[in-house]
Amino acid sequence: MKQKYNKILSPYNLANGTTLKNRVVVAPMTTYSGQEDGRVSDEELAYYRRRAEGPGMFITAAATISPVATSFPRQMKVYEEKSISGLTNLATSIKEKGARAILQLHHGGSESLPGYTGGEQMVSPSGIVASIYKEAGEEYTPRELSEDEIVSTIQDFGRATYLAIKAGFDGVEIHGANGYLIQQFFSAYSNHRSDHWGGSLEKRMNFPLAVIEEVKRVRDHYASKQFIIGYRFLPEEQEESGIKMDDTVAFVNRLADQELSYLHLSVKNVWSLPRSGSNRTLTRTEIFRDVIAGRTSFISLGSIYTPDEALDVLEKDVPLFALGREILMEPDWVKKVEEGREENIVIILPRDSRSKLEIPNQMWANIITRDGMPEKR
Repeated sequence: MKQKYNKILSPYNLANGTTLKNRVVVAPMTTYSGQEDGRVSDEELAYYRRRAEGPGMFITAAATISPVATSFPRQMKVYEEKSISGLTNLATSIKEKGARAILQLHHGGSESLPGYTGGEQMVSPSGIVASIYKEAGEEYTPRELSEDEIVSTIQDFGRATYLAIKAGFDGVEIHGANGYLIQQFFSAYSNHRSDHWGGSLEKRMNFPLAVIEEVKRVRDHYASKQFIIGYRFLPEEQEESGIKMDDTVAFVNRLADQELSYLHLSVKNVWSLPRSGSNRTLTRTEIFRDVIAGRTSFISLGSIYTPDEALDVLEKDVPLFALGREILMEPDWVKKVEEGREENIVIILPRDSRSKLEIPNQMWANIITRDGMPEKR
């Protein structure tokens, strides 16, 4: 290993005291490849196993916390006892390779997928159609959640946390980004409520904060403080009335005091600049690094491929970086850095590499056809 990459491979203690063996995190990526009933498939297990040996922490694909929360075909479930066996196998497959296993908890809200929600109508804070479904049919129109349903949904996150603990995961990540239900509650675009759950910036924070409190409550009852609780957030929305950078700065300032193990920024490029806000000279990563100010651990990601690009993140006082597309293309990324073979790290995805890389069939089909997931960087 080249000495200059020592920091990439150095251990790191999360805010809750749990030690990661290095600074490399695997970002959550949808596999579209669970069993039809939502249990973990053999294809998925092989995919995770192939990538779990090197990184310090591995965040799974989003796991749906209830039928109406489902947003992807063959999405992994974390609301039924019958899923425990497969989830246990998944946690074990990651942990036995030396990485911390984190289950991402997800509710799609108005971005759930009709036909996969157990016959239920999609739900959202205010019955606003998701922007991605604006041109779609009536079946994509959600209904507004009642007060009782909001409380029940918060409890669903708690139950999912209990099942994750029972399955042997080292922690959970609350998915508060990418347009899904928790983000919908925080956004003025999708949340038009005037009760406890909306009507002002502060009130739009109440749902995500309540989810965090419920997850912590379950953690304290069934596990220890060593159980990791992370939160993923998006900095801005494109909609005119949507989330602005200053909104998220205020929110992250609150999140940093919630005794979370880490906060995880969701951006496509680690050094992207904000599109709005009072500070547009620093990158989003630098802004949130400064807001968090060491109160909890911070993960950034986005278009990181090489060890030099990863090192640049760490040298900007960001303690952890996540690899997404790159770990798909190069499962041996960490091993090659350890062995001083960084020049052999793959940064182009060959079209004939699916089997060798142990990428599930349906995940592969989405990778090679979807915009934003090109064959090469």
